[in-house]
Amino acid sequence: MSMIHSTMHPTDVNAALINLIRKRSPAYWQSTAIGLTPELRPIMALQDTRTLPSSADDHRPSVLLVAGLRGNTTDTPRILTALERFTGTAAAQASGVALSVIVAANPDALSGGDWEEAAVNRVDLTGGYPPEDGYYFDEAAPERRYLWRWICYQAPDLVVEVALADSDDSVARWEANVAAAGGVVANAVGAVPLTDDDSLVAALGLAAGDAPGAIPAVRLTTHWTGLADALRELWAVTGKGADVPASPGRLTLEVRRGRSPLEIARVLAGRYGHALDPVNYTQGVGISGRLRLAELDPAGPDPTAEIADLIAPIADHPDAYLEGAGGAALTGVVWAARLADYTGDERYRRLFFNAVDRFAPRPRPEEAPSPCDPDFRVEDMFMCGAMLGRAYRISGDAKYADLLARFLIDGGDVQDSGGLFKHARSAPHFWSRGNGFAALGYAEALTYLPAEHPALPELLARHRRHLDALLRRQQPWGTFGELVDMPGAWGELTSTCMIGYALARGLREGWLPDGEGDGYRAGVELCWRAVSERIDDEGGVVDGCISTGVMPDLRAYLDRAALSGHDDRTGSMALWFACEMERLRRG
Repeated sequence: MSMIHSTMHPTDVNAALINLIRKRSPAYWQSTAIGLTPELRPIMALQDTRTLPSSADDHRPSVLLVAGLRGNTTDTPRILTALERFTGTAAAQASGVALSVIVAANPDALSGGDWEEAAVNRVDLTGGYPPEDGYYFDEAAPERRYLWRWICYQAPDLVVEVALADSDDSVARWEANVAAAGGVVANAVGAVPLTDDDSLVAALGLAAGDAPGAIPAVRLTTHWTGLADALRELWAVTGKGADVPASPGRLTLEVRRGRSPLEIARVLAGRYGHALDPVNYTQGVGISGRLRLAELDPAGPDPTAEIADLIAPIADHPDAYLEGAGGAALTGVVWAARLADYTGDERYRRLFFNAVDRFAPRPRPEEAPSPCDPDFRVEDMFMCGAMLGRAYRISGDAKYADLLARFLIDGGDVQDSGGLFKHARSAPHFWSRGNGFAALGYAEALTYLPAEHPALPELLARHRRHLDALLRRQQPWGTFGELVDMPGAWGELTSTCMIGYALARGLREGWLPDGEGDGYRAGVELCWRAVSERIDDEGGVVDGCISTGVMPDLRAYLDRAALSGHDDRTGSMALWFACEMERLRRG
């Protein structure tokens, strides 16, 4: 493969080169969008499918090569040339290196055309790690945040940064971070300790920021003419069967994945569902989750007395808390009827119906029921499904079932012809948690509506079409992007919990088929893997979208803050999902 000179836009050339090397070289490579630039260009990776969760072969060691951080327009084709020269050889096939590659980590810097370094806002991404806070909104360089999060949760056993030198008399130089220094690979290539700095390589070795664990990494600095030989030296000591230990980051994620749903539910219940101030579903779902866990885990602590004390003022004076409340606040007492069953105290059942009876049809049938948004926002699908469905199951009064079914049927135009849900009639954006709300709302409705209800077949068909559309867009590592139809959007955890819950409930209740070719079982297991990896032993979570109203454009959704650590909304939904997964696995 000779050096390429082209008048194509550099990002087009990069895409063409990536596709070329993927097709002509290892059959196990797939191209994946792992992030977005300020110009909404995708950051692409060639990912070794043997390292994906769906792979039957747990291939180790896994190596990730990262290049193009400085944004030099000549780096990408030269690195791809060196890769192709090696990957097509017998030595490469024999080594069995589980290699993934980011060849153009800084695509906006390539936007000048004709390999000219003429990008208007060219940013050097070689420093600034670990990025702190501000996930994922950064007007100058969100790429750092995408790269950091993706690498940390892929947790390869070794990261290799390639930094091409400008001088052709440069001798290949290897530097190792603190996690790699003195190890098998560093010793084999003669790496020297990396000087402390704010580089990606250095930060990975320190398990800095919110990384789950350290990742050994080396930096190779060489002129491009010596790159193929330098990489050949590396592959010789990192192939399948090489004595390269698993990275601490990988081991941490394996431990997290090894916890059962019940164990994770216990962790989450220790942190969420202990407050209801203000009255809102974000905390009410956590209270509900604690009651669900108590049913699954009778040997564990009984939370009913603590919850009763917590909500006593609300139960005694419901009008003071619910007067004029919207759907989010009304759904904050979704737990009340269950608490009445556990305690025998009818105050809680009266509290539940005080809330649910505030949902009422509007005079105009084309509008959603009060107090829902008349524009049929998808949040209300969950709130109506959770409250009206339970009200029918408890009372047997068909008015609740009919109001719920009418709302979902009348709001059907919020669902796109392809199956995804817009945020609202006036917001044609496929927001991730919005689709989570829709999936969860339909799952709740299908749980409680009577089997003979005339709307049930249509609702089930819509739900299946929705889940099918979502699973086609599920990210390879299990999450769903903040905009589910935009490759490279950051993976949002709350929606992954909600969609996972809907899949688990449907499989358990039998309205989703469980055949291998149907994909629902594989989808829910992939959701669970992603969620379990992103919950630490203190119940902290990773990347839950902050509260979001209807936003004006795609950029506004992508720039919503992604919360990590304590987050009532994500933690509570994760608790529901964990309890439902536990039930599904019990059969």
